[in-house]
Amino acid sequence: MTALKINILGFPAINNALTVSVSDPSTGAVVGRGQPFLDGTLTLAQVPPGAYEIAVEHPNLALPVLRQPIRVLPIGDTQVSLLLDPSRLRDTPIADIPDANLGPVRDATTTVEQTVRPLAAKRPGEAITAADWNLMAGNLAAVANAVTQLTRLVTPVGHNHPELEAKANEIQGNVTTLLDAVTTAMSELQRQIQTQRIRRQVDQLADRAGLGADNVRRQALIDAVAQLDRGVIDPPPRFAQVARGVGVQAQTVLGQVLDDHAGDPDLALSPEVKALSQSIDLLRATNTTSYATELTHLRKSDLTFGTGGLSAVLNRG
Repeated sequence: MTALKINILGFPAINNALTVSVSDPSTGAVVGRGQPFLDGTLTLAQVPPGAYEIAVEHPNLALPVLRQPIRVLPIGDTQVSLLLDPSRLRDTPIADIPDANLGPVRDATTTVEQTVRPLAAKRPGEAITAADWNLMAGNLAAVANAVTQLTRLVTPVGHNHPELEAKANEIQGNVTTLLDAVTTAMSELQRQIQTQRIRRQVDQLADRAGLGADNVRRQALIDAVAQLDRGVIDPPPRFAQVARGVGVQAQTVLGQVLDDHAGDPDLALSPEVKALSQSIDLLRATNTTSYATELTHLRKSDLTFGTGGLSAVLNRG
């Protein structure tokens, strides 16, 4: 066994609140867990060589801050650097914009009102002199300038509110990140459910055909399905490739089983063969490039075999 040395980068302010766990992706068994120092370093001793999944969790978040596959080398210590995305932990308060000072505008309009009020006392037939006209024109210009200043003080040009826009953009980014995390988790959960269902179908077919635990055909089917377990955290394009390969392998072995039992025509028409054949067809048709499209494809299994996918797996029904 060797030591796994981890260095967390990207957001030092939360290093002491994080928890790092290393688990076997095929079984979910945790082989190491610990909290990093303030500088983000953590050493997990006695970790067996092999492929693992590392997860970095924060107590205030329901989902891991970061999760990725790693491999512990058989010789020497293994060093892994993890880069956190600070945007996933940011919660910037809305900027406090100082209140606009409207005193100068108020003073200007008050001055205009006091200046032109005497002109309102003119009587019919009384002359309006050039000085009166110029006074009115000048104060009208002062009012126009005050209104212009008011529009700039009360609301920014174009009616923008930068502080609200910045917060809205941050919220949108956080929601997008959350949706991505939830979609990823849902896809991986669905993968595990479908894999367990196919494994159960393999067992049922093998029992129906009388294939013992050491039978070559039965073991070939089990080995093919095991590839789905190992690829449960792969990105959608990679998992789709694995699923198609498993479908082709399982189809070949199923054909061999039917050839071996050609004297039992009821086997080919049995519910066990039909169910496994449907799952194989779904695997071979996997051609997804995103978690959203993969969820849509995985739902076809529920529509094919019924809506009790998780319950059926848990109850082995």
